[in-house]
Amino acid sequence: MAKHAIRQFILARLVLGSAAAVLVALVVWVAVVAGGSGSTGEPLMVQPTADLQAAQGSLPAVAPSTESVPVAPSLDPSAPGSASPSPSASRSPSASAKPKPSKSVSRTPSASPSRSSPSPAPDVFTASYATSATWREGFIAAVSVVNNSATAREWSVTLTYPSSADVEVRGGWNATVSTSGDTITLRGRSLAPGASITAGFQGSKGGSATGKPTSCSVGGGSCRMS
Repeated sequence: MAKHAIRQFILARLVLGSAAAVLVALVVWVAVVAGGSGSTGEPLMVQPTADLQAAQGSLPAVAPSTESVPVAPSLDPSAPGSASPSPSASRSPSASAKPKPSKSVSRTPSASPSRSSPSPAPDVFTASYATSATWREGFIAAVSVVNNSATAREWSVTLTYPSSADVEVRGGWNATVSTSGDTITLRGRSLAPGASITAGFQGSKGGSATGKPTSCSVGGGSCRMS
């Protein structure tokens, strides 16, 4: 085992020594060639080989990056509270709609002659009747008359009773009292304008009658019964 290891060691020394000698000779040769071909004082320029030039041409050119780094806006504490939003774009209509004027036809009403009804003439006399007292076989009738005209006039009031009442006049005052069947008429003297008078009579009747007439009328006017 020892002899075998010694042989390997000697062989390795021989190989390394040969390699070192070849390397020294190569370096000396390169120095001689380089020193002989170049001129004195000029630097030695080493040209790249063709393989290196071809490899350099195939490499992509790296362009400088133009990407800008976003810069955050600085907040000024002295500025007012909130940033105002950007105004939104207003959409204006392409064509403004113009309303068409409506054609209104004005019709003037035809003038019709106004027919004014004549106002009724005021009553010359107004009268009112009342039964002032009544009992089983008799009653007292009173008539009030007013002259509404501008001149003095005589007046007359007509009272009509039902035939079953059997009314008869027993006496009267402030008027002339006359009887014709179931009708009793009171006539008075001239009554001044705007003046009034109360006249009446006492009458007899049937036991079941009320002594109230069925109608009352005054010449030139109206009569009201109560």
